[in-house]
Amino acid sequence: MIGFIIFSLVLAILVQNHNQFLQLVTTPVGLGIGLTIMAVSLVLGYLKKVSTVTWHDLFAGSCLLVWYSYWQPLFNDDAPMFFLLPLYYALLTSIVMLSLINKSQNFDQESIEHLRYLEKYTRLPIAVFVAFVLLGLLVVDHYALYPIAMTLFIVRHTMLACLETIDKG
Repeated sequence: MIGFIIFSLVLAILVQNHNQFLQLVTTPVGLGIGLTIMAVSLVLGYLKKVSTVTWHDLFAGSCLLVWYSYWQPLFNDDAPMFFLLPLYYALLTSIVMLSLINKSQNFDQESIEHLRYLEKYTRLPIAVFVAFVLLGLLVVDHYALYPIAMTLFIVRHTMLACLETIDKG
């Protein structure tokens, strides 16, 4: 999740400073790179070739790249969402990583059992959240949909990452 945090912060800094590099990101090549990384991360995650944290980093970072390259031409250059949303994602991911994922090996047995119960009986698998994020990227008329979907994806991923950390330890 460190990769997603760093990518979010770098994007926020580039947007705030009106860096010329962002013009390259908004080209069809930038969008294609983001979509390719997104597809590769989903395939690697589905085939379980990489850890949950790794495919989350790749997927979330590529979604942020696709979001910026696809949405930026449709809004004003100084739209605050292009600076604030990456900061929000970095803050949210940092909080869940530091307070939950990194401390999950210290959970008591009852908390672990509750977490496993939630994971087992969750009606919405991670694939539903991935689809919700992808839908949020496509629907630019409802600009709050993507941030909500990404927030739910991060929260759902936190549960998976905690269980993965517990099972390793």
